[in-house]
Amino acid sequence: MNDNEQKLQDLRTGFSAFHAAKSLSASTKFEQIQKSIIAYSGNTFYEQIQKVAYNPDFQMLEAIIAVKRDYGYNGNLCTDGSFAFVRFYLDYGKGWEDQGYSAVNEHDIPTGVDCQKSPEKPLNYAASLKINPKTNICSVHVLPKARAILEWNKIPPANDPNYISVWGNTVDDFIQIKPYKLIIFENPVFSQLVELTLLHPTLKITDAAKLIPGGEAALQQSQSAITPAAPDLKTLADLYKGQTYVTPGRYGLHSALPVIQSYNEEIINQKVSQLQQNGIDLGAILSELEKTSADVSYEQLESIGLDYNLEQFVASFRIKRAAGYSGDLCSKGSLEYVAFWVDWGNNCKWEYAGTTTVNVHDINNIPKEGLSYAAILPYDFNKMRKLCANPEVVKIRAVLSWAVAPSVTDPDKLDYWGNRLDTYIQIKPGVGSGVLKPLFNILGGITVDKISDVNGLTIPGAKFALNQVAVNDYSPFGGIIVVQGPSFVGHQYRIKVTDMSTLASHYVNNDFTAVGWLPTPPYVQYTNVQADPVTFYYNYQTFDKNTDNVLARFSPGTNNLLRIDLEIAGVAGLFTKYIQMDNNSPAISLQINDAGDCSHYKVGDTITGSYSVYDAHLLSYSLVSSFGGSVNGTANTSANFSFGTAGVKTPCGKISLTAYEKTIYDSQWTGNYSYIEQIICLK
Repeated sequence: MNDNEQKLQDLRTGFSAFHAAKSLSASTKFEQIQKSIIAYSGNTFYEQIQKVAYNPDFQMLEAIIAVKRDYGYNGNLCTDGSFAFVRFYLDYGKGWEDQGYSAVNEHDIPTGVDCQKSPEKPLNYAASLKINPKTNICSVHVLPKARAILEWNKIPPANDPNYISVWGNTVDDFIQIKPYKLIIFENPVFSQLVELTLLHPTLKITDAAKLIPGGEAALQQSQSAITPAAPDLKTLADLYKGQTYVTPGRYGLHSALPVIQSYNEEIINQKVSQLQQNGIDLGAILSELEKTSADVSYEQLESIGLDYNLEQFVASFRIKRAAGYSGDLCSKGSLEYVAFWVDWGNNCKWEYAGTTTVNVHDINNIPKEGLSYAAILPYDFNKMRKLCANPEVVKIRAVLSWAVAPSVTDPDKLDYWGNRLDTYIQIKPGVGSGVLKPLFNILGGITVDKISDVNGLTIPGAKFALNQVAVNDYSPFGGIIVVQGPSFVGHQYRIKVTDMSTLASHYVNNDFTAVGWLPTPPYVQYTNVQADPVTFYYNYQTFDKNTDNVLARFSPGTNNLLRIDLEIAGVAGLFTKYIQMDNNSPAISLQINDAGDCSHYKVGDTITGSYSVYDAHLLSYSLVSSFGGSVNGTANTSANFSFGTAGVKTPCGKISLTAYEKTIYDSQWTGNYSYIEQIICLK
């Protein structure tokens, strides 16, 4: 480490101390160190966003981050380490709109060498954020600019798109939002189907279709309307007539593939005859394709990494042109394929991990910079985990190919359009699923090591496991409790819940829906998981049917401490955690001393009254007068208040009371509150 690097590390340490202590001495020290190496402020020496991208089908914003050093991250993999926070913004043309943030857990990971003796750095991570974007019909293109702001160990402030990072950078790019399907209920039979299923939510629409004459035909017709058929070669030739850069080889690839891949002379002659009848010169197409390999003039892979939280491969690629993708957003378009490979043994032998796709289209008003897309491949890493003392760093490869699925046997092969990239990733540590034992690792959205075994509350530093968004210290849980853990396919498990106040216990036995993954549209599959009605055992699901590794989803509906036990049929032992429930919102009251008359007071009077706040796990409360003044606190209270009204120019206003609680609801959100207000009109 040279002198400048040592100074930089001192600043890094000072930055952590400053934000942890918030003291004058820490602040002074931080400022002194910062001034001594002012040139390094806002630097990317330790981590840097490479690309920001978006997956229209998953509605997922992605920022791929390169972690460059083996030090400077507050500890090794067996510690809490530190966090690289990314806040995302979208600009639809009227200014930046805050979308929220996610984070990546960083550690001091020693730099090894790969099988070619190259250093295994940087390590590429992906910070992911699911959003609910503005959208429109397919004829109206929604192409906002996305912004990702990276900061180390400090959440970038909300609603500040011009924030300048101390550690990190800001990256902008244009993305494409998926249009919504416009279903017009012109078919009266389909309208009856929708009405029937709305009135009876448990009735599947496929079952409803069997109950109504003509229902199945109407359902099939409506499904066809929202899934356009692929255009034939004649249609594409007409579409691209006059487009000089969209050549016959490009739009004719799909039609030429059966000829290229077939050894059956009859099939070849039949295809040639069909094309000739439509005035298509197959020979010219084949000649062009023979000369086309790894062309990146239409699309190009730019960055790859691993989503450490959701455990999925992520690749960003750029769409560069307005046309050449087999139709606009109202059509079927075409697919960009991305195949992922892993060198698990560090022996220069690639192992195929899987292929995913992204649907792309012609967009006539594409920005000159192009559009940035993210390809996402969920992957089951459970068998690959190692303990934290032995970090698992591996080399990965992504291969991009337009319209043609990449090879699953040759990691070096590049097809007509596309390219490949390699990088290094770090696998989340843990106990591998190769060891059969009762286990779950996420409870109520929080990793089990961040929930106290004494009181069932979160411990300081707890975050949501799937996005690293922080929760309040000592938080209880409410609503739906989700249990997640490794899947041991071929085995069965059951979950027992014991109320520690009453000692009453029961086995969870409700159905739940597991969300899985498909490599092509619609990309998502759903599986109804049922417990055995007698033994209450569930079957472990395969990863493709349960990518979030959900083992149970239930609603205890209590305010007591619960014990959660998981057992596997035929395997000795239990895995046990405690969780404190709190399903009550804050109880608040507000009373104005106005004798029941909202116009009791006149300008200049002092408004008096009383208020109370109670919650078993209160975060904070705020009593606010619109005439001026407030009372804030973090403890339960019952007290009087008084607010002046001297000089008030707006006679009508209010006094409001808001109380927030710490509870984590439905295993995914916080911020529940109670609110009350009283209207006052001054005379």
